[in-house]
Amino acid sequence: IAPSGYPRVYASARPAVMRWVPSILPVALQCGRMTTDDHEPLLNVSQALAIVDAVAVRPRTEMRDLMAVIGCRLAEEISADRDYPPFAKALMDGFAVCSADVREPPVDLRITARIAAGQIPNEPVKPGEAMAIMTGAPVPEGADVVIPVENTRAHEPSARVTILRAEKPGQNIARRGSDVAAQCVVLANHQRLGPAQIAVAASVGRQRVLIHVAPRVAVLATGDELAATGGQPGLAQIRNANNPMLIALLQSWGCPTIDLGQVVDDPNLIETRMRSGLQEHQADVLLVSGGMSMGQFDYVPRVINQLGFSTLFTKLAIKPGKPLVFAEGRGTYAGKFIFGLPGNPVSAFVCTVLFTARLVGRMSGAAADAGNSRWITGRISEDLPANGWREFYQPALLGALDFDGLPEIRPLKWKGSADLFTLARADGLLARPANDPAQPRGAVVRLLYLQG
Repeated sequence: IAPSGYPRVYASARPAVMRWVPSILPVALQCGRMTTDDHEPLLNVSQALAIVDAVAVRPRTEMRDLMAVIGCRLAEEISADRDYPPFAKALMDGFAVCSADVREPPVDLRITARIAAGQIPNEPVKPGEAMAIMTGAPVPEGADVVIPVENTRAHEPSARVTILRAEKPGQNIARRGSDVAAQCVVLANHQRLGPAQIAVAASVGRQRVLIHVAPRVAVLATGDELAATGGQPGLAQIRNANNPMLIALLQSWGCPTIDLGQVVDDPNLIETRMRSGLQEHQADVLLVSGGMSMGQFDYVPRVINQLGFSTLFTKLAIKPGKPLVFAEGRGTYAGKFIFGLPGNPVSAFVCTVLFTARLVGRMSGAAADAGNSRWITGRISEDLPANGWREFYQPALLGALDFDGLPEIRPLKWKGSADLFTLARADGLLARPANDPAQPRGAVVRLLYLQG
């Protein structure tokens, strides 16, 4: 995007972005923004993320059965329907007694009842008496302590027990409401629903919950050089690995996906396939890989404009992944988005993890910074040379923890943006800032964790 193109690029950005764009451009061109050899200004990663975060999204919601919401985010608060526990509860097997009776053990007490979990005591415990009680059972009135069975000696068949050790009042009893009081919020709006959260919803009586629906995402690969994933490539072809990779990523984030396959470098065919994803398949987000650079057959940016989308950025100071397009729909396509990804698979992977994840996360009900928990700080296992003018993401492995509790981060040899085989070995991506100086072994660095 030439300098004269700034108004076109940013005119459709949110007001929050518009406020800082004029102030950063002059400075960015000198010290924060990197340029290519033809002096084309590029956004850095932070600036591009701010643009992605600024677009308005329209998360959809849906009421679903509790057994069909794993991985979704709540679109409501869920509160406790009563106190938990709803009664004073024994925390272990033993004997419910009056603490005043057992201050000076050993003490003999008469056993008057046995209370199992799920049973209601019929009468209170009186002085000189004890009731055998099971874990989870309601503590009878009159008792203010549970003596563990291992601190007693029962006398059968006389129905008596000797208390061998004193306990403080309240010991081994969970008071009513000690876990959570009635009407307290137990699951927050936007909270991700895993097994524990689903158990909480079930515990408070919810069979259906209101959740944010993850966006539908369509994936299309372009390029004459592509052969079908399961096909036999020609001498100058490679198999389409981008679609399976991107679909797997999206599905791991809970997104329903549409595989649009691949299409040759023909602008009319590309446009037809993109319209199919957006209209027939009703995709909320479209990922198109390949055809993003300035070559003779790089048609995708032009097609994006022909579809009526507003392009918010087209290139970034990032390695791998420089030719990245992000566009927001207008008119018929309002609320829809397109990411034009580099064709090289590692570049496409890095851009999707950094930028697409951020957008679909918000569309799924998450905060923009929800992915921050995936960043890990560690120490590099070897000297690193100075980094160049682009922010660099290098596949790396995690090692053992050191004396400070920081993991070792072992960079993998960088073989270029088409090297899927090295990416497949990696635990994460080592992030190097633009113009980062050489780093000695043991220096603290950041890694974007990819596993799990």
